[in-house]
Amino acid sequence: MAHIETIGPGDATGELAELYRRVANKDGTVDHVMCVHALNPASLRAHFEMYDGAMHHDSPLTRAERELVAVVVSRLNGCRYCLRHHLAQLKGLWPEDRHPTADDMATGRVGRLADREAALVTYATKLTTNPHAMEGADVARLREAGLEDRAILDLAQVVGYFAYVNRIVQGLGVDLEGAGFTIGQSPKGRSG
Repeated sequence: MAHIETIGPGDATGELAELYRRVANKDGTVDHVMCVHALNPASLRAHFEMYDGAMHHDSPLTRAERELVAVVVSRLNGCRYCLRHHLAQLKGLWPEDRHPTADDMATGRVGRLADREAALVTYATKLTTNPHAMEGADVARLREAGLEDRAILDLAQVVGYFAYVNRIVQGLGVDLEGAGFTIGQSPKGRSG
């Protein structure tokens, strides 16, 4: 599951067991990216709050737009775990004729994009690959694409969250394989 010791949901007790119940997917499994925090429940709690806030709370960004950004940032960071998980989520939210193919992902394309989606991808790409070069003009281009400041804030939050989680996954060797892992789920009760 990872390069460090973890405690699976079946072996968790006390606070950790309660946190696992909170972060579990609809089918009761707990994603490996959450289990990697088992030795530090406060870290698990903080990670989940950041994830939930960025991806599932009310936002002027649609859930599909947030998943699109997750895919772009994870691809740029080379995070196979997050890329596969969030590509599955995106495919579940987009009509089939918009699904990105494996070739699209290999070449950096993410299906056919509307102007607003292209603006999100452009911003997310620059913030991921060249954050020190960000400037007011980058935000102005988002406004020109119809985004208001709350949407821009939420976009930066999603990009920032995936910069964090991609490094946790890659730095600790979190993998996709193993018991209790199903691609494309999200926590219980979270759909938007």
